[in-house]
Amino acid sequence: MLLTLLFSFTSCEKDELDTWVSIEADKTEVAINETVSFKITGNAETYVVYTGDTGRDFAKSYLVITEGKKIDQEEYVLTKASLDTWTPILNAEIIAFNLLNPKATLDANAIIAGLGALVDKSYYKDTAANRIRELMPTLKTYTDCGTLVVTYFTNKSVLLTPVGGFSTGVALNRNNLTYSYKFATAGTYIVTLLGTKLSDKEYSGSGYIDDRTSSAEEYNYKRNTDTVTIVVK
Repeated sequence: MLLTLLFSFTSCEKDELDTWVSIEADKTEVAINETVSFKITGNAETYVVYTGDTGRDFAKSYLVITEGKKIDQEEYVLTKASLDTWTPILNAEIIAFNLLNPKATLDANAIIAGLGALVDKSYYKDTAANRIRELMPTLKTYTDCGTLVVTYFTNKSVLLTPVGGFSTGVALNRNNLTYSYKFATAGTYIVTLLGTKLSDKEYSGSGYIDDRTSSAEEYNYKRNTDTVTIVVK
């Protein structure tokens, strides 16, 4: 019974993912290059401090900006409506080309059918241009095809990386939660503390070494943040 109670208590403790963190500053108004000391507490397993200045702004961090999305995924899609708009224009161009090149005429139906096979599929811009070029190499240059992609394909790209890259924070030792910083430029800065707590690993498959994967999805986690505003004069 004693062992049962012990294991039950341990299991509950490990499964508890509620996370709290707190950050305070010894002063909130400072001069340039004056040291600010921060008091940090919490029950998280990992701690990261974002000081709020250039390159360390939590609002521009990977975690906040991407929100789980794939980043910088280029995606161009040709819709049926766009192809319908493009078809009469392209037909007229093919007719004009065939009149000037009676010995190397183009099959308009085959070209339109080939474009129809591209509808509702995702392509990188360059890949889409190549597909168009393959269908009518004598009618369109590669540059022309790139222009056609921009004109008739819908740009569904997710380009999230900010100019200069994502902001990063400073990881702290959870056994020594102290941090000091000097701000080099006047301004108002929101200093953010991010705390994260993980569950035990939940193995996929049977759990045996030859039947499991290594993935972040095998962990549950919770995050919490706290902030303090520093005015630098």
